[in-house]
Amino acid sequence: MEIREFEKKRAANFIWNSAHDYTIETGFRVYDEEGRADVYWNSVIGAIHRHYDWAALMRFYASFHETVDQGSYESLFWLALENAVFERERTMRPVFPYLRRRYAERRIGSLAGQISEDAAGQRILAVTYGHFRRALGRDAGLPDLVDVHLLDALELSGEADTGEIIERLTETLKKYFGFDPYGPRFLPGGRGFRSPLRRLSLRRRKRAPADGDPGAARGPVRRLSFGYGEHVSEYGSARWDQSGLRAAFAAGAAQAGDGSREYLSACFGRALPGEAETARLQREYCCGNHAGIRLHITRGEADSEAGGAMSETRRSYAGKLREEALRQREHNEQSFRAGESVFRVQIMRLTARLRNSLLSRLDERSLRGQTGTLNGGRVWRALYLGDNRIFEKTAREDAGNLTVDLLLDASSSQRPRQETVSAQGYMIAESLDRAGIPVRVSSFCSLSGYLVLNIYRDYHEKGRNREIFRYFTAGANRDGLAVRLAAGLMRDNSAEHRILIILSDCSPNDAAGMQGPAGNSRDYTGELGVEDAAAEVHAARMAGITVRNVFTGGDAALGNARRIYGADFIRIRGPEQFAEAVGTMLTDCIRLL
Repeated sequence: MEIREFEKKRAANFIWNSAHDYTIETGFRVYDEEGRADVYWNSVIGAIHRHYDWAALMRFYASFHETVDQGSYESLFWLALENAVFERERTMRPVFPYLRRRYAERRIGSLAGQISEDAAGQRILAVTYGHFRRALGRDAGLPDLVDVHLLDALELSGEADTGEIIERLTETLKKYFGFDPYGPRFLPGGRGFRSPLRRLSLRRRKRAPADGDPGAARGPVRRLSFGYGEHVSEYGSARWDQSGLRAAFAAGAAQAGDGSREYLSACFGRALPGEAETARLQREYCCGNHAGIRLHITRGEADSEAGGAMSETRRSYAGKLREEALRQREHNEQSFRAGESVFRVQIMRLTARLRNSLLSRLDERSLRGQTGTLNGGRVWRALYLGDNRIFEKTAREDAGNLTVDLLLDASSSQRPRQETVSAQGYMIAESLDRAGIPVRVSSFCSLSGYLVLNIYRDYHEKGRNREIFRYFTAGANRDGLAVRLAAGLMRDNSAEHRILIILSDCSPNDAAGMQGPAGNSRDYTGELGVEDAAAEVHAARMAGITVRNVFTGGDAALGNARRIYGADFIRIRGPEQFAEAVGTMLTDCIRLL
């Protein structure tokens, strides 16, 4: 199975969030049959990392490597740990029982058609079926194929520590499979002995998955009894390279609770509004699907007081992320200077296009003044009233009744494009300034419980365009709330016409989830995330705001762009086309005003 990079990031986000450690790479992630990151199982993986000695568990896990029944042992290992860690997490995290119940209902439904009384080689699938039937309280009337004694041995208590788990699993594998993880695995007669015939069998299994075999399809992604496990580095666990800390931050480095605001301020800059104004904005915008989400609106200004109440570890993370952001600004500016001569030509061309569009739209009107063409009928006013405005000239309306907001997706999916997006954003802002059109440029990302809106320049801040080089990516993207907030802030200006242009890959994803109609938590991703973003775009349009999208995603997300924006999006194959695409979009919008 081929897993999209987007789903790999989602899986890592769930693991980091559950582990409360954003510097780890577990080496193992779980996906469903369609290649989507499994919320429950990746949360389980993170919780295992949090509660147990991961390195010791992986040393034990490595004893299964390249044995004939490797997939079966791996499946049993994770099922045992799932039961133990669930017992620990169920009271600490109320969402865990809900996630487990939802997963169990889905899984037993798919397994029910795969096992039968006379099925051979399906012992592990049957045990998995029985385990999650029990999780739902439906253990009565289990099929005879379910080995209840093996199931009892696997369902370890949450009170067991790492050593006890390994000891119990060792006993279970010896008793029910004749496999001793610490015994003569590679001697003739041993359960894991690899004769030439068995080695040939293993190679065939690597090439061709077999239905019903929980360990079929050996390799980085292989099927297990509970889903598809990706062994990123075979059984490995390593510390995340600190140079990539911004990717780790995607898990939501700002956890809800004390010190979160200080943490965000240390990472991204101090919050703009005071506490009272922030609370008001959260009440107004963080409701419905976004209830419980909080806002951090910033101009990137350093907060010298931030971090005082944080732990040393969190201060270290915040400091490193801040350093990463500063280095990225240097990279952005260096990249712009390297191509500045070309960029300046493009700015002039884009400015000319915008001016021409404005000239064709704005109405002419007659102005009175002290220069221009003499109006003979007004000469008396100069003689008797001292009013020297007896001349007239024709002028077009200015562009003051039009504003443009440029909203940039700053989630980790945009990471490879940072230098290009910042340069293109600068070109657009500079061109709009020269054409006399007020523009505001901002970016957004979401971090476990927070939406961060970073404002680079406001409508009349022509001298702040270089602030756009602060563009820096981290976290995920909660598109619906970003559109809702941006549109709300736009309604505060007095312009007659308002245009909102959003750069996004149209793949909403936030580990924080969203509230369902019954108060239950649902994933903010996939169809639900797309529907929420589409609803917010529609609401913005109903408020009189023209909304357009510059789509940076792949073919798989093209349907999302159509669902969210209808026909009002332009697809670009590379960020170097951004300014040109926005220029075309703006001239079309101006023509229709």
